Amino acid sequence: MLNDIGMSPAEFDEAMHPPYASEDLLTLAMLSVGIDPDDFDTLEFARSHFMSRTCITCPRRRKCHDRMQAFDFEGHYRDFCPNSENFLKLLRKRCDA
Repeated sequence: MLNDIGMSPAEFDEAMHPPYASEDLLTLAMLSVGIDPDDFDTLEFARSHFMSRTCITCPRRRKCHDRMQAFDFEGHYRDFCPNSENFLKLLRKRCDA
């Protein structure tokens, strides 16, 4: 499973130490900005762009979590989220379809 997201076991172990490490913030973020995380094209894009790895290793997980709890992630993610460009690409793909 770690190979699928481009992570080594050591990287995963290290990523599990920060706050909210075990929460699936990527799925919540996608839903927040209007992306269907279960869509086949989304799943393929996320896998090929290592979005899960980026999210799991993100040093701003606390900020992400706090924005999710305040229900305003979608208004601020461009300022701090390392997956923001990937979200924009996914949103563009959805509009182009």
